Amino acid sequence: MMKPVNVFLTVDTEHSIGGAFENPKLTPVGNLKRIYGKIDGHCYGIPLIMDIADRSGLRVVFFLEVMNKYFFGEDESKQVCQYILKRNHEVQLHVHPNYLNFTGKDPGKLIYSDFISAYSPDRQVELLQEARDLLIKYGSTAPTAFRAGCFGADLNTLKALKKNGFLIDSSYNRAYCNITCSIPESDMNDVTGMEGIFEFPVTNFIENSHIRSRRFMPMDINGVSFQEMKQVLEHAAENGPKNITIILHSFSFLKSYDVQYTKAKPRKTAIKRFKKLCRFLAENQDRFNVMTFDGLNESDLDCLAKSPKHSFLTMPSFYSILRGFEQLQDNFN
Repeated sequence: MMKPVNVFLTVDTEHSIGGAFENPKLTPVGNLKRIYGKIDGHCYGIPLIMDIADRSGLRVVFFLEVMNKYFFGEDESKQVCQYILKRNHEVQLHVHPNYLNFTGKDPGKLIYSDFISAYSPDRQVELLQEARDLLIKYGSTAPTAFRAGCFGADLNTLKALKKNGFLIDSSYNRAYCNITCSIPESDMNDVTGMEGIFEFPVTNFIENSHIRSRRFMPMDINGVSFQEMKQVLEHAAENGPKNITIILHSFSFLKSYDVQYTKAKPRKTAIKRFKKLCRFLAENQDRFNVMTFDGLNESDLDCLAKSPKHSFLTMPSFYSILRGFEQLQDNFN
């Protein structure tokens, strides 16, 4: 009998530039809308993500962005960090270096890239050290896992993580290779040791429908249906990968009609998907083991990375077509 598949529920927890680079009259969107997702007195951001996970007894990994201090100051992300920890979920590190543009007189010139791979190896070490220290200052234990903003990492990022005491990276996303992700393209879809770091790729499957050309699809709650996620999990239980990484964002449950989030509605389809996913994982604990990164040491990670199964499910067209109708319905609600 195969061991249970390890499943990591991860959330990129971040603010939005909110059009400020294009229009200096606008300002970035902070905690209220982009993190907590507050609409008409109800929270549809990370509080709801936690509520749903808690009901199924699952812990979630929140990759918290901290470079926004160059616009918001330190209190904004500190509040979020402490809220996550108080709710007994996990905080790890997320970095969008484009906030460095607010250190200049004209942020719209975009002197600083949002991809950490655009910086020299030494500068990447410095940026990660600064970000790591901020997270600890906000109340977190020393982070051991990292995800680059826009998946924009390269091999130098992994080396820089190693120098800063990290064990884990989760920036590789096959669907974004040669677009934003500069880690060399490969068939990696399971935990793999690279440059002294353990890479947890965002799990992908292959869409090969009659409607569009073949493409890789990440396990993103906003981009794939529950039935597709279930198919990938069922496939993994028999064929691999042995470790599944699923991604959400702090704003995944929000449908915004403008860059400033002045008008927003709950994204009911995504909320239903996550509820179904958590319920499915809780009801099938003999086959799926929902994990977080805290507490995993090098020995544990060595075990997880042994004999990886880089398997990509080719999704039956039927499920892709159903998802298309589901998305269309969501757009009109």
